Amino acid sequence: MIRLAASVLIAFGLLSAGVAHANPQLAAIPGARANMELLETRAVQSERFDYTHAVTIALPASYRVQPERAYPVLWVLDDPLMTRSAVATVDLLVAGNRIPEMIVIGVGSPSEDGLQGVGRRIVEFSPPGKGFAAPGLNREAFRSVAPFPEYPHRAADFLAFLGDELRPALGQEFRFADDHILHGHSLGGLFAGYALFARPGLFDRMIIGSPAMANADDAVFKLEREFAAQNTALKADLFVGAGGEEGNEWFLNAGGILSGAARFVETVTLRDYEGLTIQSRFYTGEDHYTVAPRVISDGLRHFYREEAERLGSTWPQKP
Repeated sequence: MIRLAASVLIAFGLLSAGVAHANPQLAAIPGARANMELLETRAVQSERFDYTHAVTIALPASYRVQPERAYPVLWVLDDPLMTRSAVATVDLLVAGNRIPEMIVIGVGSPSEDGLQGVGRRIVEFSPPGKGFAAPGLNREAFRSVAPFPEYPHRAADFLAFLGDELRPALGQEFRFADDHILHGHSLGGLFAGYALFARPGLFDRMIIGSPAMANADDAVFKLEREFAAQNTALKADLFVGAGGEEGNEWFLNAGGILSGAARFVETVTLRDYEGLTIQSRFYTGEDHYTVAPRVISDGLRHFYREEAERLGSTWPQKP
C-alpha cells in the first residue's frame, strides 16, 4: 500500500527523491513543524505607559531546527483582534510557497481587558493633532452624532515603545532578519501612516488596511507635507487596501476611510519619493472587517512575489 501511494505521488509529480514538492520549504527540513509555534501571550510593561501590553509571538515552523537562520518579522497591531488571522494567513501562504517563513509578533491590549482595553488604541494610534475626526464635513458629522471628548494623542509614545523598547528586547531573544513589516488596520493604518514619516526606516514594509488616514485633523497629511519639504527620498514598500462596501456605512464615511486611503495613495504616489513603492487595491464586496484578511494576504504576496517564484509557487513544480 505504501509503495502504491508513493507511485501515485511520483506519477503526479508530487514526490521526488523523498521530498514533497507541495511544500519544499518545510518538507525538505527535517524536524520542521507543520505550522507555526504560537507562544503564550506575554504581558509587557513599557516605561512609557502605566498599563501592560499583550505581546503574542508565533515562531516559524522550522525555527527550532534551524538555529542559525534569521527570519523576517511581521509586526501586527491590535493583538487580540488581528494576530490569529495573521498567523493563519502566514501558515497558509508558507504552505503554498507564496512567502518565506517569518516571525509574527502581535502587540495590543490584553484580551481579558475586553473592549475597554481595545479602546486604548484610539489614544495609542492617534498622532499629534487636533481631536479625533478628519477635518471638514467629517468632523461636523461626528460632532452631531458621536462627539469625542478631548483625549491624549500618544502615537509617539507607542511608536517609541515598539521601536526603542520592544524590538531591541525581543531581538535579543529571537533571531530577527533585517526585514520588518508593520501591519495596521483602521486606526492601526493611521498609526502606520504616522510611523512612515515620523520614524522613516523603522519598518521596511507596511501593510495598511482600511486606514483612518485623515483622522486627528489630517495629522498624517500635515506630517507628510513637513517631511516632503525636507526630503526627496523615503525607502519603504507599501501595500494599501480597503473594502468597497466601506463607502456604504455612515460611521466609516464620517471617518473618511475610503477617501483618506485614496488620498494617501495619491499623495505619496505623486510625491514620487526616491526608494518608495506603493501598491493599492480596493476590494468590491468587502467591508471594514471582511477585507482585513484579504489585505494581509495580498500584501504579503505582493512583497514576496519574486521570492515566490524562486520558492516554486506553482504546484506541482517542474522537475
